[in-house]
Amino acid sequence: MAQLSQKLVHKSLGEVNVTRTDNGTLKIKTTVLMRPSGVENSQTGLALDGSFSMQEMYGHSEDVLVDSIFADDDAAPAFNAVQPVARKIAAYLSNFDSDGGTSTIYFACGKQGAELETIGDLTADNAKTAAIEGPKKWGTGTRIVPAMQHFLHLYENSPWLMALIITDGLIDDLEEAKALSQMICEDMRDGKRGFTKFVVIGLGKDFKDANSPACKALESLDDLDEDPIYGVDGQDLWDYKIAQDMTSLDQIFAEVVSEHTIIARSAQVTDSFGMPVTPEGDYNYSDGLPALLRFTMPANSTSFTITLPNGKQLVQDISGINA
Repeated sequence: MAQLSQKLVHKSLGEVNVTRTDNGTLKIKTTVLMRPSGVENSQTGLALDGSFSMQEMYGHSEDVLVDSIFADDDAAPAFNAVQPVARKIAAYLSNFDSDGGTSTIYFACGKQGAELETIGDLTADNAKTAAIEGPKKWGTGTRIVPAMQHFLHLYENSPWLMALIITDGLIDDLEEAKALSQMICEDMRDGKRGFTKFVVIGLGKDFKDANSPACKALESLDDLDEDPIYGVDGQDLWDYKIAQDMTSLDQIFAEVVSEHTIIARSAQVTDSFGMPVTPEGDYNYSDGLPALLRFTMPANSTSFTITLPNGKQLVQDISGINA
């Protein structure tokens, strides 16, 4: 499944994913961008990569890529690329945390990148001046499972957990993370754990190319819900973003929606030829437009259009994606 760059996604949509099926049709998964609200006892977390390769990102380098929404106008010449990103994300996430603070840690620290270091709870206020300068012990690998386990244990009984993981490259324990993800999804399916979402944000030059190994690793996590080995029906634990492609922090919530959330009483969804798309399952968009849409359309279609009852249209071009 290929994800359309956030720079090309319509401002009303969270994300657009396209898969070219064996019979040549295009399988589309797209979401309507919505902020979560009114979730009691919700919790948020932020994990920052503390591996050795991140030293450059925390220090003196002119060869880092940070999107303008994260730019720090007051940054010193010795530019710390991680600090403005972490500050803004932590402050933003704290608005959705029932305690008003985002639990923030360094991960991938120490021997084999298996250790964690605590930064603390960052609120909307103290995040603005928090010192994010890297861990005390730089890691010799990038392992995300310890960070996952930290938040899962810390918020074991939370009905709603969202944790962001910021990294600069490849993940060394990817298969272990997938196996743990399967267990988490099974617990969510069986009602043993509340809603849980991990979002990985790729930061730096290794994410310039959508086909780079670093991007492909994150893509494999994002597609885990459809993985024949690790996927659990109805559960989508992971999402990923590339920092340089993000145009709004709201895009963090691109996949925090459900097919059961109806946002319009009816709609028409058509391909670039004006023909109705084919929804997956039993959905009929004339009976309601869900926040999460899955449908297929012809292989040569270059866009899709959502038309609401009041006549307003949302046109999404997908010609820029390589599915």
